[in-house]
Amino acid sequence: MAEEDSGEQVTVIIDRALVFLSRAEVVEQLVVLLLVLVASRVLSRALWWMIDLGGRRLPSSGLLDLVRAGSAPTIGIVLATVTKRELEAAGRVTGLLEELIGVFVVLLAGEIVMTGLTGGLDPAEGRRHRRRFFKPLIAIIVGLMILNHLADLGRLAAAPAFEAFGSPLSVGALFVATLGIWFWTDAINLMNTVVVDFVAKHTSFNDGSAEATLLLVRYALILMGITYGVGQLQLDASTVAAITGGLSVGIGFGMREVLGNFISGSFLLFERSLRPGDIVEMDDQIGTVERLTVRSTTVRTIDNEEIVVPNQRFFTQSFKTFTGTDEKVRFNVVVTANCENDVEHVRSILHQVAASHPEILDDPKPDAWVEDRFGNNVVSYRLNMWSTSPLAVPRLRSDIVRLIWIAFQETGIALVFPDMELHFNTSAAEHLSAGPSTSAPQSNSRDLQVSRVSN
Repeated sequence: MAEEDSGEQVTVIIDRALVFLSRAEVVEQLVVLLLVLVASRVLSRALWWMIDLGGRRLPSSGLLDLVRAGSAPTIGIVLATVTKRELEAAGRVTGLLEELIGVFVVLLAGEIVMTGLTGGLDPAEGRRHRRRFFKPLIAIIVGLMILNHLADLGRLAAAPAFEAFGSPLSVGALFVATLGIWFWTDAINLMNTVVVDFVAKHTSFNDGSAEATLLLVRYALILMGITYGVGQLQLDASTVAAITGGLSVGIGFGMREVLGNFISGSFLLFERSLRPGDIVEMDDQIGTVERLTVRSTTVRTIDNEEIVVPNQRFFTQSFKTFTGTDEKVRFNVVVTANCENDVEHVRSILHQVAASHPEILDDPKPDAWVEDRFGNNVVSYRLNMWSTSPLAVPRLRSDIVRLIWIAFQETGIALVFPDMELHFNTSAAEHLSAGPSTSAPQSNSRDLQVSRVSN
């Protein structure tokens, strides 16, 4: 019965489409419609080529981007309206042109909304959302508008497609459970990206905390959408329970790692022990947490390498974070100077060097310590400094070493390096020249002794 009803609806759609396309006035309108679509696109590009001064694109701005995005649909509305009036004056049928105007209006509204949402995003991110969400959505809307002329959408949605688990599945329910969930998920991802970008640019709220909070909200909304979509299928509960119960053991073993990573990621977000934007160190590598998903966490290192780490590893093993409760990090530089130099003078120079760097914090203040060990005529100093940029520590350490070198040269403080002095022992050669001896071991004509002296 389900196959007969769905087959009847498909037959009605095909028959109506064939009858519709066999009419001469319809073919004429389709040709005009195609010309209007092409002309609107070409005129829009030519207009912006001239506005952009011969191909040099004007600086991007919010209003200019809206006008640019809506130019093609607006030109299409104007062309379709003028063409429709001319055909009506000539006594022609213009029903399809009216539909085309409606399509251009939908496209214009969509371009304005999409440009307003993605205008502040990275261009590549904006193009991705247009490709995955906006363009397919517009195609679905236009397809439904065309299909509405060929069949009753209400009857088509209610028509059974096939049976599953002893329940007939309607075309509309399948549409909601597939494409509906797809667009719902993409819409949530788009809004999540827009909100995180807005928080990062226009508020003082920590964007990592905002992204972590929105991540939980996003998963909750996606789960609600999936529950609603599956509920529209109206499957028999007892049959589904019997089938899924038999598969639950196998699925449980196969998905235990995925479920473990999901639960671990949820706990990490709830406990706020790990958030996007945190700087962490694992396996002697420092990086920034870029994404925290259901299964894994993506960390980008200072060498621009992406490391994908399962969430269970962060949850069950220890790791070092530089941005947990305080983003300040301490680092040091060790230098050596001659013991004849005044200790306090050397310490004051080290303090001045640290204070002169704009990225070294004044609170806590830099401090120069004298090491609790002495070398040969050498005193070691450790300069401790603080920064709020853990990833910049290697560069800061290099800057400080260079500034210390310059300051020591200007003040006459010499850096101490050990010298090597060579001593040649000629006793073995004298023994050999006295005569051969069977008891004396063979040796080289001279031995080398090395001793180390310092300035």
